Amino acid sequence: MKKIELLKTLESYPIFAFNDFVRITRKSSEYARVMLFRLKKEKLIYQIERGKYSLHDDPMIFSSYIIVPSYISFWSALRFYNLTEQVPRDIMIASPKSKKTINFHGTRISFFKSRQLWGYKRVRYLDFDIFVAEKEKCIIDCLLMKNVPFDEIIKALGSREINTKKLTEYAIRTKNIALIKRLGFIMENLGLDFEDLLKYTDNNYIPLDMFGEKKGTKDRKWKIIVNRRLDDIY
Repeated sequence: MKKIELLKTLESYPIFAFNDFVRITRKSSEYARVMLFRLKKEKLIYQIERGKYSLHDDPMIFSSYIIVPSYISFWSALRFYNLTEQVPRDIMIASPKSKKTINFHGTRISFFKSRQLWGYKRVRYLDFDIFVAEKEKCIIDCLLMKNVPFDEIIKALGSREINTKKLTEYAIRTKNIALIKRLGFIMENLGLDFEDLLKYTDNNYIPLDMFGEKKGTKDRKWKIIVNRRLDDIY
């Protein structure tokens, strides 16, 4: 297979493994290693990590393929849907296992282990399908993993671009009472439908902003310590 033909074939893959390369080239493993080394040296392909490569320098194309299954979520998905004005430098991935952060040309691809690997979809990005959390699941993921600033979650909910019925169903599906109480309090104060969440509260008080101090007035309805003013955020 000629180099131009090979590169054209590889270009259709968001990411490919060494075994894929051997299969495509129909060469021996030893010869394939030599070919890969030469292509990397000529900067025609990029090595993402050991045994995984891509022709593409946009990590959004291949990030959700590094671990299968996995999907783009958290702050990265908020940005993808224009639910935040911030431009996070990292690409944040929900995955079934922990993995060391990959630094790809100045962009960090960070992996967050989650047992809640659902609520994501295939989305067309440039000429590729990538996997991204649904808007509602992205909110849930942010509240679960606590890896996105509280303010950004509130702004996203306040955008009115979220399906509140689906959001409520997803919150209940997590069976995480603290998440349900925080979300219910926020939704009520933003004027969103919250009633279905109220039955899942308990008597333990938790802070509204999980990053803030446990100081503030107590909301008896949701058993929330109100340590942030929502009207200061949105």
